[in-house]
Amino acid sequence: MALRNVINELKEIENKGKVLTIYLNTDRAECQSGSWKIKLKNGLKKLEEYIRLGSDDKEVKEFKKLKKKVEKTMNDSVTNLQKGAIIFASNVDKLFSVHFLQVPVETEFFWEDEPKLAQLEEIQRSYPTSGVVIANVDELILMHSELGELEVIAQFEFEAYTDDWRLFEGIAAADRTASSANHRDAFQDRYEANKQRWIRNMIPVIERESKENRWNHIHIIGQAEYLSLLENELNLKIKNVLRKTVSNIDQKQMINREVLAM
Repeated sequence: MALRNVINELKEIENKGKVLTIYLNTDRAECQSGSWKIKLKNGLKKLEEYIRLGSDDKEVKEFKKLKKKVEKTMNDSVTNLQKGAIIFASNVDKLFSVHFLQVPVETEFFWEDEPKLAQLEEIQRSYPTSGVVIANVDELILMHSELGELEVIAQFEFEAYTDDWRLFEGIAAADRTASSANHRDAFQDRYEANKQRWIRNMIPVIERESKENRWNHIHIIGQAEYLSLLENELNLKIKNVLRKTVSNIDQKQMINREVLAM
């Protein structure tokens, strides 16, 4: 879920119980040898001491339950860590929202009646959202990028039988690939003759998604002939262009490494 939606949902949380909010600096450049683990341990320990002084045993138990879950989640997510981690957790309504960001955060810990959003809102203002458009042979993928998080918001595949794009939901990548190959074999001549017209038909869709998701700019990746068309006809600010086919396996890693980091 995009962080802007997370913020909106967190603002609507009713005061039914305590909420644990954690901002943790995990930047390797500043946190050598996993020093974030020490910061996490010490921060949670100080919170627990504070709670013991002013609360009953029930609240202490609630905190310790969340503390254990947070520590396990962070230790299990070492390979996903970037520059910062933000966690919102509560025993009420099973709230447990974890975000690994490509932007730095200032380490802070809170145990309050509501989630503490001030730092997250400031970060969001400082780093505008963007879109990623992947144009493969007969596949168009639209991704939303916010604070280092990448989310697929729409995935289309061209269907030669219907001469149109189809929005795919919940279909395995391997099945889509096999189906796509069969369509291209059966209609290769027509496909080659019309592929630019077909990709042009998707331009209004991309521009609509940009408006709805408030993209400040976009990055485009994929087949060279598609990228030239998108560069010339999209009425959007294009920040990066990468002429490269992106597989489903390493999409997010490659985009973070080669596009969003630019």
